[in-house]
Amino acid sequence: MKRSALVLAAVLALAAAPARAWRPFGEPSDGKIRPVQQLNDEGKHQEVLAALTPEYIQTLRGTDLRQAYVLLGDNHLALGRLSEALGDYQIGVSLFPKNVDLLTRLATLLHQNGLDEQAKPLFQTALKYEPRHWGAHLGLAEIDHRFGFLDRAADHYEIALEVDVLSKRADVWRDYAEVLLALHETATAELALRKAVDLDPKNADAHVLLSFSRRATGDLAGAIEQLDEALALGAGDGVRRAKALDLLEAGRMAEAGAEASALLASSPDDAAALWVRARVLLAKGDAAGARKALAAVRTPEAGDPFAEQAAKALMAASEKSK
Repeated sequence: MKRSALVLAAVLALAAAPARAWRPFGEPSDGKIRPVQQLNDEGKHQEVLAALTPEYIQTLRGTDLRQAYVLLGDNHLALGRLSEALGDYQIGVSLFPKNVDLLTRLATLLHQNGLDEQAKPLFQTALKYEPRHWGAHLGLAEIDHRFGFLDRAADHYEIALEVDVLSKRADVWRDYAEVLLALHETATAELALRKAVDLDPKNADAHVLLSFSRRATGDLAGAIEQLDEALALGAGDGVRRAKALDLLEAGRMAEAGAEASALLASSPDDAAALWVRARVLLAKGDAAGARKALAAVRTPEAGDPFAEQAAKALMAASEKSK
């Protein structure tokens, strides 16, 4: 998915409850924005932007004016005009610095474009006014996850996932599970991944993460089964490499060798596949074949110091087998 599409999906998800966002009790509104809101709800982006002229916006007050900047940003974003959307949200926040919807939209747009240092204080400000705002918690979860603050990230994900709009998003459950796996909270990660698979059964990433979860508990057979699921869904060489290594660790040498051969057919210099092939050949007593496989790993072109050191160790073992 293109970056602009990711940004659009993230920001427009914040518009799930527009009535709450622009018409709180006790704040002024003369209802002028309603026809434009209707155009927005019908997905008529060009018509929304045509209606929100500077002259028209100058006639708006209170929540209607705030919603005008939300609608400007949302509809510019829907048309792929990221810079215009950014400007709309920035003006909106400058006029209404306590408005959570504008704060989170601006912060999300900055975050999705890698400007986390600017986005983070905006998310934090939003939480001062609405402590359990899911958009702000999701943004902070992703930022903390990115920078390795895993405990904080897990806390933010948990709060964000309490709301209905996020509890139905498989990608958020997967990201939460990835944090839990890094924290060695395997049982909870398994539950999160099961939720992700239920929501999006054709996503290979969830099955890969499930394989990590199974492997962490010593269930190599279960880990391999999940890697097979991922491969069936179109996963690439990285998953086949992991499967070959798991098969090797499980002592299923013939299958490990077959996976290594399949991987080498598409990536002849793959260090892990060569390593697996050498281990399988050495187990068969074919020290010469093992040395031949390892010779390719030891070439400078391989560029993998760890693989080269591992190859040297196995080469020494193969020499003893002469």
